[in-house]
Amino acid sequence: MLSPTRSSVEAILKTVITTVSTILQESTSATAERQEESNDADDSEPSKKKFKDDTEVETSATKTLYPSQPRLPKKRKVCVSFGYCGAGYFGLQRNAKDKIHRTIEDELVEAFVKVDAIPQAHADDMSKMCFQRAARTDKGVSAVANLVSLKLSPLENLTQLVNEQLPKQVRMFGVKRVAASFNSKNSCDARTYIYILPTYAFCPIEEITSESYRITPEVLQLVKDVSSEYLGSHNFHNFTSGKKFTDPSARRHIFSINVAEPFMKENVQFTIITIKGQSFMLHQIRKMTSLIIAIVRGIASRDTIQQAYNADKIDIPKAPPLGLVLEKLHYDRYDKKFGNDGQHESLMWEEAQTDITTFKEEIIVPHIVKKEITDKSYPFS
Repeated sequence: MLSPTRSSVEAILKTVITTVSTILQESTSATAERQEESNDADDSEPSKKKFKDDTEVETSATKTLYPSQPRLPKKRKVCVSFGYCGAGYFGLQRNAKDKIHRTIEDELVEAFVKVDAIPQAHADDMSKMCFQRAARTDKGVSAVANLVSLKLSPLENLTQLVNEQLPKQVRMFGVKRVAASFNSKNSCDARTYIYILPTYAFCPIEEITSESYRITPEVLQLVKDVSSEYLGSHNFHNFTSGKKFTDPSARRHIFSINVAEPFMKENVQFTIITIKGQSFMLHQIRKMTSLIIAIVRGIASRDTIQQAYNADKIDIPKAPPLGLVLEKLHYDRYDKKFGNDGQHESLMWEEAQTDITTFKEEIIVPHIVKKEITDKSYPFS
């Protein structure tokens, strides 16, 4: 192979240098043209500003086509006081999946949805709004003033708006903001129930029972004496269902129990037993009332109540649910800690007492009296 001459190498290098120089010139020229075009564009309408303006116009159009929804008020932890006549309902507690058995909470929760206090999603899953009831009542049982705690939007005139959506036998009495730690069930110190019944339920077994029966002072005193045996802390495992004597939760405390002087309604004599306790188990008050009646009438011996506190199992029947009414909830410890802190209110509901009393006297008591006279939940024997 022959080596290239010096003149040949110089010719090749010259050609390469010429070619590279040409390419660089063309590149510089193209860059200058693009810069010139860019400068022309800047003179007419800056590209950056144009992009910004386009964006602003697009945002404005979007706002016009899709107006923003009004922001709902921030949800607050509140408690709601309400009363109800239990007739026609399957108790208080709501089961969102059960569309057949109507409950009091169905009415209340649906009313909250209708006035936009809670979204439908919270009605379908009540845990999302931290819903808690203070006291559960069974089928046919009424309440003068029960209470639930939950998170909802604090709308103006909420009580009035909700009542417009509720049937007459269910009333909301008020709403108050509560501490974040508040739980309507666990924060409740005590509950007061009343049981309304005709005095002929106490008619001695050897006498003929009829609506014309009038309780004597001696029998009325016996009712009071027997009732007093429930006072204090006892094991009430025989006064509910499914509780063993060894179950610690069967031990309950009764603060007070009173028997009212008899009164006349529709030519029938009635009385009221008022019981205040820390808490009550399922059917406990109805079984307590039933045993009082059995002892006063002479069906059961006087020492049956004391025997019922022992381990032996005793079958105690339930009194009818008609006369049982949740009268009041007590939040003494909560009121002492938060009632006057400047942010929360006492849960005494004194401002709603007139409405509460009116509801009791015009809706609940007349229903119980009328139903008892018509259906005779305490049949003659």
